[in-house]
Amino acid sequence: MDYASAIGNVVPGTFVPDLGKSDETPAVSPIPGGDASGATSFKDTVMKLINDVNDKVNESDQASQDFATGANDDIQRVVTSVEEANLALSHMMAIRSKLLDAYSEISRLQV
Repeated sequence: MDYASAIGNVVPGTFVPDLGKSDETPAVSPIPGGDASGATSFKDTVMKLINDVNDKVNESDQASQDFATGANDDIQRVVTSVEEANLALSHMMAIRSKLLDAYSEISRLQV
């Protein structure tokens, strides 16, 4: 269906044109690097995110300690790892806030 005929199929009072058959299903594929069965749970995803942030923070701490003790003199590596850990932690806190907001919104729903 071309654009002109799709615009012609707009039902008055709606903003979504009828673009064809309603029984069409989108083509989906597994996420690259994910479980092929698609059985990854929300809990597993959040735990992986937390572990990744924790790894970045630990890596940053180790780089800082190595620099402070003289084991490493690459200041760029230290600054980069500290900034990556800072950004990862900031994003994690933003996600935490969104999850808490969503939980409080769901808890206010009346059943």
